[in-house]
Amino acid sequence: MSDTVWVRSDDWVGTEVDGSYVMVNVETGKYISLNETAAAIWQALDTPQTDAQIGAYLSERFEISADDCTAAVADTLATMREMSLISA
Repeated sequence: MSDTVWVRSDDWVGTEVDGSYVMVNVETGKYISLNETAAAIWQALDTPQTDAQIGAYLSERFEISADDCTAAVADTLATMREMSLISA
């Protein structure tokens, strides 16, 4: 995992709706629904976090090893970055 510090974009807001986490971009009106892993990462990013901090948070929340979180965290962060949900 890297030492990159990830930060939420201020352009997105979200809330839980019927078991899904729905996000809206306040600038463009675009909306998306996050899966459970992405929603947990978004919640972890309430304050800026590194990959390792996010992995530790997910490991504790879902009771799985940090090693098992590594690939999921990296893939999800990359997707979230591509969608401009987060930045480094």
